[in-house]
Amino acid sequence: MPSIKKAVARKAVKSTAKHTAHGAAAKLKRQPVRTATLLGVGCVTGGIAGWALARSHTPAPAGGPA
Repeated sequence: MPSIKKAVARKAVKSTAKHTAHGAAAKLKRQPVRTATLLGVGCVTGGIAGWALARSHTPAPAGGPA
């Protein structure tokens, strides 16, 4: 049987996800162009940040150029 802490945490995460999705959908209905622009900029920014973070932690080749 899962612990009470895990059950409460899972319920909180599920509730938060539903609330976030509902808010995003409502905002998209009210201001579709602005919302799409902000979501697009956020996705691009997050992608670039993730790519840069992944590149910074990649070890350099051992031999190097000959």
